[in-house]
Amino acid sequence: MQHAAYLAEKQGLSVIDAVLDALKNASHNNDTVKKVMIQSTDSTVLIKLREKSNYELVYNVQDEIRDADNLTITEIKKFANSVVVRRGSVFSFRGDYITSIKDVVSKLQAFNLSVYVGIFRNEFVSLPLDFLDDANVQINTFVTLAQIDGIITEFPGTASRYKSKCTYSF
Repeated sequence: MQHAAYLAEKQGLSVIDAVLDALKNASHNNDTVKKVMIQSTDSTVLIKLREKSNYELVYNVQDEIRDADNLTITEIKKFANSVVVRRGSVFSFRGDYITSIKDVVSKLQAFNLSVYVGIFRNEFVSLPLDFLDDANVQINTFVTLAQIDGIITEFPGTASRYKSKCTYSF
């Protein structure tokens, strides 16, 4: 959910209510089979959603982060069940090579927050050389080394292909 706070304040439109109504009308409000996740970069939007629903709420961290302290994670836990971080928040890169793994994922997971990483792309210009211009190698590196809970991708076919060929499931 992007720009929900702006639309509510400046335009008088409640995106939160519209989304919840749409999910209700689509019978997703009591669906136990499908997992509905609502993502936002705005904590106030997620706080309002938490008051009105039981969907999985995902806080999208727009900036690359180097570390996550316990106080910050505790605050995030108050309004989100999961977190999306950038690829550079998981690994340190120098040029086109991975230089180290950061502990951001493990710190977030220690507070029972699921961690998703995005955005993954297939184009070779977006892949560091460590991944051998192979999107599957990139996904596998994040899944096996960083032990992330899932990915956000612009190429779901690649993720589906990876998932069908590996023993790890996210």
